[in-house]
Amino acid sequence: MPEAIKLGLAIIFDTMNNPIVLLSPSKGMGTFPSNAPYVGSAPVPFKAETAAIVAAIQGLSEAEQKKLFKVSDSLFTSVQSIWSLDKKQYIDPSQGLPGLFAYTGEAFKSFDAYSLGPNALQRAKNSLAIISGLYGVVNGDMNIVPYRLEMQSRLSIGDHKNLYALWKPLLTKWLNKQEAGFAVNLCSTEYAKAFDWKSVTMPTIHVDFKQMKNGEQKSISAFSKQARGLMARWIFKENIQTIFGLASFDLDGYRLYSHEGDHMVFLREG
Repeated sequence: MPEAIKLGLAIIFDTMNNPIVLLSPSKGMGTFPSNAPYVGSAPVPFKAETAAIVAAIQGLSEAEQKKLFKVSDSLFTSVQSIWSLDKKQYIDPSQGLPGLFAYTGEAFKSFDAYSLGPNALQRAKNSLAIISGLYGVVNGDMNIVPYRLEMQSRLSIGDHKNLYALWKPLLTKWLNKQEAGFAVNLCSTEYAKAFDWKSVTMPTIHVDFKQMKNGEQKSISAFSKQARGLMARWIFKENIQTIFGLASFDLDGYRLYSHEGDHMVFLREG
């Protein structure tokens, strides 16, 4: 990292500490029972909204559900079964998966919660927030059932024309109330849009990952997902407490390439 960048970050940001990490979910999810080392105990944070979403989906016809989920006929049967539980199971899951162990996509393979030590695992339980189209926020100490619902899904809920309209004011208010020194936004664009960033008062660093390909900087989706999970894991494993510390991330060939305002870009050469 260039010395000038180091100095600037140290002066401006080293007083901020205790981050909350925002991460996107994945379509892939585990199944119950799992071999997770604990059972979640935190309540679903937005029960009324989650219940309304479940009711809206279960109230759709088969044709409407197929249009909503955009899956093949061969996959639709499994998606139907996911959404056929009693409504109470979604908002008060007696048998579910803790948030840290519920998702199986690329970011969560890199995060690898199963191999975190006890101290890092506790930090992740306290400070990782997975942004969800169904739950709003999934934390590491909260049980959830498998579901399939993207934030960009065209689903109206009451007077809200889509999930963004429902969640944006709620998630913005939620983030502003968190007892953290700053937030690290590792969400994809789809999930970052669930916040009204102009109204967010929590200091936030937005992180992008780019890869060099054929002499040009590219954002390759699979690699970026892996890098987001890797950085989230590193934050909790190494107990990164400051934005200056965040800038030192250097795993899997990534280095800080630029930092402008609240935006950091990490680049992997080759």
